Amino acid sequence: MQLLLIKVNGLQSTPEYALLGKKQEEDRYTPADWDKIRKLTRGRKVVLLLPNKDISLTSVNIPSKNKKQLLKAVPFALEDSLAEDIDALHFSIHQDNSEETYVAIINRQTLDSYLDLLKNQGIASHYVLPQLLAQPYPDNGWSIIQDNDLVNVRLSGFKGFICDKGLLPIFLSEQLENGNKVPELIFTNLEKSELPAALQDIPIEKKDSGQAHYPGATGALDLNLLSGFISHKKESSVNWKAWKPTLVLGSLVGAMALGILAWQTNTLKQESRQLNLAIEKIFTSTFPKSRVVDAPQQMSSKLAQLKNSAGKTVDSPLPLIADVTPLLKQYKDMTLSEIRYQDNELLLVMQSPNLTRIETFKKDAAKKAKLKVLVKSSTTTSDKVEAILVISPLTALSNNVSTTGAKA
Repeated sequence: MQLLLIKVNGLQSTPEYALLGKKQEEDRYTPADWDKIRKLTRGRKVVLLLPNKDISLTSVNIPSKNKKQLLKAVPFALEDSLAEDIDALHFSIHQDNSEETYVAIINRQTLDSYLDLLKNQGIASHYVLPQLLAQPYPDNGWSIIQDNDLVNVRLSGFKGFICDKGLLPIFLSEQLENGNKVPELIFTNLEKSELPAALQDIPIEKKDSGQAHYPGATGALDLNLLSGFISHKKESSVNWKAWKPTLVLGSLVGAMALGILAWQTNTLKQESRQLNLAIEKIFTSTFPKSRVVDAPQQMSSKLAQLKNSAGKTVDSPLPLIADVTPLLKQYKDMTLSEIRYQDNELLLVMQSPNLTRIETFKKDAAKKAKLKVLVKSSTTTSDKVEAILVISPLTALSNNVSTTGAKA
């Protein structure tokens, strides 16, 4: 992979570039105008290197391998140590095989300004890193490079810091006290005497601040600050933070409504399935030689055949079931748990919200389905009524009453 490193020290500063690849692992930064740099982008991945002071590098230990969960957790884990509100900051993370999560942090508007700078020059960036992470560093070693009054210290592929030269011994000693492995080699432009005593016996290799390093840069690309970044210009100008409590409450209400709807839908599906199973059971017992494909449809067909069998007396539950089924579908708040047939009567075990609902069901059965509904028994609990309903044809019952009266 061919890299074009563009180093900027400010929005108004003259940019510098370096060209790196597998055959050219090191290059010196060269000042140039934007026209020349734009011509060098062809066929290369563009890495924008921002001032170290604009980006913070740190790490956290969060027991998760899920990147989405980490991105949500990291800002809150670091909130107390940050000078700015986490809503104003962009976080980029990378987790290697260990549980340590490396974090790069930048102000959103600052990153946006630098991206606009490149966009205005007709250049698109593939990666954004702090200048520190393109600094040469050895395997199993540290890189300590002075640049003007500041010293840039790179401890590994993703870790490092900057500090005043006068504070360098204190910061380096602190790194050793915190359990960091003593480096085997140090890249530096300092003299050994300028390093803490604990590091003065370690071999050094001279490097300067004007050098770019291909392995150093490619090894840090996973901490790309463009990862997951959304320009603040694409976000609404509404102050969503002030509306946060309302939005949270609205989300909870919406989630509850969806949950209730899902529960009701699932309940209705279960009731429908239960009714179909009951119909299928009666159909199978009534017509044992018939193959069940669509029990309700088959029963309707059998009912039509029965109605066409004029002058024949047939003891079958199908006519009653065909009459009561449309009514049951209208009463979705009443649950059918059992169905039996005997002597031209259907016995239904039903659960209802209350007795009033059962009375309404009885009236509709007589009016809409010409069925007589008798409550054989009922049991009332705190939240429902379980009743045994006996359903028979209204016309048949009327005929029986008339016949009985004639005999009297």
